[in-house]
Amino acid sequence: MKKNRLKLSFWLLLVIGFVVRIILVPYFTSGDLLSYAEWGEKFFLLGPKNFYFGETLWRYSPPNYMPLGTLMFGGLYWLFEHKFWLAQLHNFIKIPPSFFIRYFYNHGHILLLKLPSILADLGLGVIVYQLILKFTKNTKTALLGLGFFVLNPITIFLSGAWGQTDSLVSLFGMTAFLLLLSKKQFLSLPFLFLSLYLKPGWAILVPLYLFLLFHLRVERKQIIKGVLISFFLFFLVTLPFSGNKIISFTNKVFFVRLPISAKADAAASASAFNFYSIFLQIDRSLSSTKIIGFSARTIGLIAFIFINFASFSFIKKQKDKLLAIVAGIFIVGFGSYIFLTGMLERYFFASFAPLVILMFSRPKIVLYGILINLVVFANIIWSFFRRKYDEIDHPFTNNNFLLIRILSFANLYSGYYISKKLNIFKR
Repeated sequence: MKKNRLKLSFWLLLVIGFVVRIILVPYFTSGDLLSYAEWGEKFFLLGPKNFYFGETLWRYSPPNYMPLGTLMFGGLYWLFEHKFWLAQLHNFIKIPPSFFIRYFYNHGHILLLKLPSILADLGLGVIVYQLILKFTKNTKTALLGLGFFVLNPITIFLSGAWGQTDSLVSLFGMTAFLLLLSKKQFLSLPFLFLSLYLKPGWAILVPLYLFLLFHLRVERKQIIKGVLISFFLFFLVTLPFSGNKIISFTNKVFFVRLPISAKADAAASASAFNFYSIFLQIDRSLSSTKIIGFSARTIGLIAFIFINFASFSFIKKQKDKLLAIVAGIFIVGFGSYIFLTGMLERYFFASFAPLVILMFSRPKIVLYGILINLVVFANIIWSFFRRKYDEIDHPFTNNNFLLIRILSFANLYSGYYISKKLNIFKR
């Protein structure tokens, strides 16, 4: 009976997490979501070959996602355009019910755009549960961790309200790292490719990934198989956009399209409560601005290199490689969010599932993990609503950004405390 109750609790948490997000879907339809909707519609109307570099006027912003993301948005719009199938299905078997068909006709496109991230949240929640259970051998603790992740305001708002794709990118990324410790290591590289070719948010973790390939002594045969599968996926996804000019198209996307769209890179902190928000003006100071004689960009690069080498050294010394990898992803992901320039508020997400796993596996860091949660959620709310509601923006930006500076310091110190407690920087 007890085992059945625990299993029921597991599924109940996932269902509640799903329902809460679905309820929010129609109430938030602004921001990047409008760009995703436009990209999907234009892809469907123009076709892939004219999508990136055709003479197209964009209502919101030109596409700045990789081809895999574009295919996803185009496919979701295609599904919405064929919504009449729902009515036909209802006429035959009375499923789905008529109220859902009415709902889908009004909100179906937004629902479909958010659905991959909502489902990815649940997938990450399952990973969080399984790893906490593996580290603690305690089902109740694992359920608490699952509930903390899937019912967390951060994950709920990012997927159910904002409709960002960070959870889907992280699901592929986390799977890639975990597969390095499995018998199917050859699948790791394809999953990393899917993460990066959807949106390159996990590019900051590529040095750590390459280190693990050698440290874990992944067989050359496994690497070659993984490279071949990744190249096949790259060819399959890119060919519709490029025709036979795959190399020139890819160069053009990387060096022409994406740099034009990534204007936030010029800021010391685009909208993240991080190291630069303590000393400089968020979203105003440039990455070339100097702090103690060095530009913010230089400080970020030095910190990034140091954090990576500290993580490499930490992983080498740990017997439990799985826990070490989770800790490594956290410190590199969160450290990059804190120290690299041009960071947006949601770029912390690569480190979020690892943080929750560590919080419930190592209770001594719980309080500082919760503090990071509170600061990051405040960061997300401010970033999403600041241009629309002065009553939200002003408390953060008044008195020369005082509240932002305090919260940014809390983020910095919490990351340092957790790293210290995990002995990441211990020689």
